[in-house]
Amino acid sequence: MNILKKVVFCLITLCVFKGYSQLQPPNNNSTLQDLAFFIDVNNKKYANAEGSKYIFEEFKLAKIDGLSGSHLIRFDPVDNIIQLKKEDDKILSLSKKYQYKITLLDGSGVFETQQFINPEGKIENTFFERIVSTENFSLFKKQRVKFESSKPAKSSYEPAVPAKFTKLQDAYYLMNLENNPGHIVEIPRKKKALLNFFGNKSKEVGKYIKNEKLKVSSGEDLVKILNYYFNQLK
Repeated sequence: MNILKKVVFCLITLCVFKGYSQLQPPNNNSTLQDLAFFIDVNNKKYANAEGSKYIFEEFKLAKIDGLSGSHLIRFDPVDNIIQLKKEDDKILSLSKKYQYKITLLDGSGVFETQQFINPEGKIENTFFERIVSTENFSLFKKQRVKFESSKPAKSSYEPAVPAKFTKLQDAYYLMNLENNPGHIVEIPRKKKALLNFFGNKSKEVGKYIKNEKLKVSSGEDLVKILNYYFNQLK
């Protein structure tokens, strides 16, 4: 069993042990009243913070599978919330109990909610941007933003530091549709760890990355690497 299969196997085992249950999409009879609830977006914790906590600041028109019509949507990766803006400008949050597929109508992206194991070993439900989906695998991107609290001045030589939102490096997640559809694992960000991810095919993948001058931090290049692995090495 190669490293990739071992990781997926461990993930499944851990999920079962913790009482993992697959998220269900909203049905065709669902309404906003069933799926969303009012939230207060004016959290004092974030007052006067520099930068943006959202993937995109302005709400975008989107289609949500299971709901009729179109809706104004934006994504908050700091509090892990999908926000929805109503006609009266009230802002709602979509319930985390369901799995959503959200297609932005301007063509800028498709987002899906998935469950995964976070670094603390807990099951978490969050949204990912779907980069590509083939018969063998799907690749998702998790855009990350970090909130840093303000820091008071320590002295006249060290001024106060304002609160701010900082964009972090994107993380990528793989769903192996061939063996375990519905389960995703994070792809390592460092080249050595990434190669180990492919088990006994690591040398071949390493040569391919070198010959093609690919960057493991690039989503487009990860698609090429995964296509090579699934279509030519497996």
